[in-house]
Amino acid sequence: MSRHFSEEVIEHYRTGKLSPAELLDLDDHLARCDSCRAEMRNNENLPETYAQAISALQPESAIEDRHLAYQHIADYVDYSVSDVDRELADSHLEFCSRCRTEVKDLEAMKAALAGLSDINYLPRKTPGVWPRLAAWWQLPSIRIPVQVATAAVLIALIVWVVTLTRHSPRLSQQAQVNPGEPEKNQTVANNSPVAPRQEEQKDVRLAADLIDSDRHITLTSDDKLSGLEAASIQVQNEVVSALKNGRVKAPSFIADLKGTSGRLMGAGSSGYGLMNPVATAVETRTPTFRWHAIEGAEGYVVTIYDLDSKKIEASGPLAETKWKASAPLVRGRIYTWQVRVSKQGEEVLMPPPAAPAAKFRIIEAAKAEELAQIRRSKTRSHLVLGLTYADVGLLDDAERELQELVAANPKSSVARSLLRSVQAQKATR
Repeated sequence: MSRHFSEEVIEHYRTGKLSPAELLDLDDHLARCDSCRAEMRNNENLPETYAQAISALQPESAIEDRHLAYQHIADYVDYSVSDVDRELADSHLEFCSRCRTEVKDLEAMKAALAGLSDINYLPRKTPGVWPRLAAWWQLPSIRIPVQVATAAVLIALIVWVVTLTRHSPRLSQQAQVNPGEPEKNQTVANNSPVAPRQEEQKDVRLAADLIDSDRHITLTSDDKLSGLEAASIQVQNEVVSALKNGRVKAPSFIADLKGTSGRLMGAGSSGYGLMNPVATAVETRTPTFRWHAIEGAEGYVVTIYDLDSKKIEASGPLAETKWKASAPLVRGRIYTWQVRVSKQGEEVLMPPPAAPAAKFRIIEAAKAEELAQIRRSKTRSHLVLGLTYADVGLLDDAERELQELVAANPKSSVARSLLRSVQAQKATR
């Protein structure tokens, strides 16, 4: 369907008269044609059915009934969010009027505050030392007693000078006998300890401060990490990089597993269908497959293929919407899987033929052993586990660990940024 929608096609779609092939063509055309998509979105006279069709073309994460957090909106207005977070926010704001209103309000407030002139307060003038002494001296209750005390001090000073003059010859003789020896009296008189000079401290700030299980993890602005001394140098370096950037690192093969999962249009049609594992890595060699139930389904059959479309294993007829592989798969390899649904004498495929294949990868033996060692360690860390899971492609497990970290640190922007980074990678699969 290369042309724009006609009134006849729209009427047939509204009354449910389009065939499955025509629905697929209509779906493909909406995915490619910005003009038709914008016209259907902006036309207030369209029925509710058209609005649902347009929203169905958006990713699942964009139509969830969630709003942006206030801190996320503030960071968005201040341009302090990452590129991934800004893309997700732009996608959400395109369809959420409530969040758009909050963004506009914050932008208006920011502009109003920027227009205010700074107020300069003049420092209070304080009188000098001599004027204050002169005023104090003029007090009658102070001047007379001080004059008496000053006279007494002068008399004592004169007596001390006379006494010192009488003993001065003896002291001069001792100095001539031992000219190079320091005076002991001077050392005894000056027996108070001298405080050492304090070195200037560097301006070191905390870049991250997290409570992680039974430990306290901190990272200073000069990249000094504490709380994970028992971890390897490689793990510590990965933690420092993640805390500084606020982003987790995913393996390159995840991009090869991803695909755009759209929804078929029309009454009674199913979505992508498959739940897990899709566009992710799997730790076990015998994974469990899960999919959405189809109304009226009489049975399901799961089939696993390699990248050459060779069948590896197939289940028998199933009544449940999950199945565990019985034959161990090979580590380090990518597989695809499909569910065939028997319904009223017909066969429905999940994923649909127009959708990308459902791919997953079994992680290597070395990565599996590394994860096992981290889990066996006495000092369990949600942060380290979350970063390690993401590094091997276990995005669902990484999200679960980082959610625990955010729950323990609800006010930490670093923890929230790491979690959003994993969720953004999952949203595009």
